[in-house]
Amino acid sequence: MVKVWKGLLASLLLAFGLALALEVKVYPYDQARLLAGQRFDLLVILQGVSGDVKGLEVSLDGKPLEGFQARQGEGSREYLLRDLSLTPGTHSLRVVAEDAQGQVQTTRRWESIAPGVGKVRNVILFIGDGMGWQTVNAARIVAKGYNPESGMPRGLLAMEEGLSGMANVLPSSLNSFVTDSANSAASLATGQKLEVNALNVYPDTTKDNLDNPRVETIAEMLKRARGASIGVVTTTFGTDATPAAWNTHTRRRSEYQAIADQYFGQGGFGLALDVMLFGGARDFIPKSAPGSRRKDETDWIKKAQEMGYAFVSNRTELLKVGVPKKLFGLFHIDNFPSYLDRAVWRRPEVLKDFTDMPYLWEMTQKAVEVLSQNPNGFFLMVEGGMVDKYEHPLDWYRAVWDALELDKAVAWAKAWAEARGDTLVLVTADHSHGLTVYGGYDHTKGPGNREAVGVYEAAGFPTYGDKLDANGLPRPETARGLAVGFGDFPDYCETFTWREVYLDPTISDGKGGYVPNPEVCKEPGAFVRTGNLPKGASQGVHTAEPVPLFAFGPGGEAFRGVMDQTQVFFLMAKALGLNPYLGR
Repeated sequence: MVKVWKGLLASLLLAFGLALALEVKVYPYDQARLLAGQRFDLLVILQGVSGDVKGLEVSLDGKPLEGFQARQGEGSREYLLRDLSLTPGTHSLRVVAEDAQGQVQTTRRWESIAPGVGKVRNVILFIGDGMGWQTVNAARIVAKGYNPESGMPRGLLAMEEGLSGMANVLPSSLNSFVTDSANSAASLATGQKLEVNALNVYPDTTKDNLDNPRVETIAEMLKRARGASIGVVTTTFGTDATPAAWNTHTRRRSEYQAIADQYFGQGGFGLALDVMLFGGARDFIPKSAPGSRRKDETDWIKKAQEMGYAFVSNRTELLKVGVPKKLFGLFHIDNFPSYLDRAVWRRPEVLKDFTDMPYLWEMTQKAVEVLSQNPNGFFLMVEGGMVDKYEHPLDWYRAVWDALELDKAVAWAKAWAEARGDTLVLVTADHSHGLTVYGGYDHTKGPGNREAVGVYEAAGFPTYGDKLDANGLPRPETARGLAVGFGDFPDYCETFTWREVYLDPTISDGKGGYVPNPEVCKEPGAFVRTGNLPKGASQGVHTAEPVPLFAFGPGGEAFRGVMDQTQVFFLMAKALGLNPYLGR
């Protein structure tokens, strides 16, 4: 709407013989910090141009830059220069632009950082999507509980034990203090603040989502400078925002087909992933195949095998595949069902044809086995992506048990890394949700019973763990559980308990809003909660709280205190001794 208004205003002013003042925007933004040798694109945007651009001079540290590509944006003129990089130190960019109204000058200052020699060969980065401090707390209570004799916690999660470092990370974006998974994961990957929904690109004013100025990720630099390998593992569909943040470049995270293509080195900086294990087959199969959402007939399952990837489609195949040089696995047409759906309830109407799916710790182990063959090291991102997918619809049971599935993967990776001594393991989140534990719930009093909510001394202690599943995790069915709520929610019906078949909390009212799902409201004890989000909201949203970071292994001691999300990138680079400026 703002762009439309500006365009209309400009047209009206020109019609009356007036003009907007010439405005210059530059990306990377002022005070940007980049790694020495990190590749990026420079964009100069001229807005409010009167007549022709009579002159444009761009100089870096006093030396003219040439070779800009001129292009027309929406109500602007753009000048793009691709594939720059900086030497270590502080740099000054000066832009002088002139149109019929006169001349405008602006200066941007950038800092280019060269880490010292690090001790780390590999990085395994775990991201619990939406896994804020309170989600970790709920997962610990469920998994470990308390000693009712002493009130002491019976233990910690694997992600909380044996720490080398721990930090409180502040997530925000270039255009909002409440962040999205795409730009948040991309900040971890690049060290840059980016706009909501953007993957490793700065903003521009063109309609094309794939022509934005790019910035290189840590995984891409490792592959380019060292010949390292890159892996992505997640329980979401593979082209989702967090997995896409490590080697793709687009203004809109919804460019799923282009993201899938970039995974195999088509587009972006042209660097392919070496290991891919996730759901979302629909973006990798030809449009003529059932369930596909591609717009062409590209068959990445076939092409990947021609490129040397071993392909697996279920848990049985994954465990039998051995240790190929490259590995591609698609285990679902869309997102994985939750851990509880796959491991505990196993309802056929939920699992449908996908009854043989791997667990996150199994995918992590196989990815590490494949990637660790490379003597030049590897970067692996492992996402517990369904934590977020179930916190949005306020299904805390599925969200918390998916966090426990992630924790089992962390436990395996910590043991593997400790035996080697050359691998940094990090566990963090891209953003938080409004989940909080505020009491206990006595399930013997039935669902939807507000009098069954115990607070203070009436909360007692939960009894999770009296029933375990086949993987040793507590089952949700227990006499005394948790009372969990969300700080942000639409109108919905509360029951305080789980359901074995997932239901959305809301349905469309046909008028642009949402109302409580009547199927939920018909459940025993269900009662309506009046939401605190706009009527157009169908589910919970991301919140602005800081998120945890747990570090293990060499270099982990640097992750401490309160830090901005972009600092995680530079500390990973420091631990690795990554210096693409020197080719290492």
